Amino acid sequence: MKTIELRLNVPEEILYTLNETKTDFIKQMKLYTAMELYKIQKLSMGKASELAEMNKVDFMFELGKYGIPVINYDEDDFKEEVERIMKR
Repeated sequence: MKTIELRLNVPEEILYTLNETKTDFIKQMKLYTAMELYKIQKLSMGKASELAEMNKVDFMFELGKYGIPVINYDEDDFKEEVERIMKR
């Protein structure tokens, strides 16, 4: 996978306030960004877990911890799925 480097300027006080190292902060930013992009359906599960540098199972666990649905069904999709299952 080819990568690009992004720079993000963050006030030092933020890291002190959070009591996090630069490495931990970067890891958390990747995870939070990946979760949000997955939540708003900008990234697939695979791409979001890749951004978070996690396997899909671990990423799904993190989504659950933050109350983000692993499967994004709207009400109509859910009804269609239930109907399809009931026809079996």
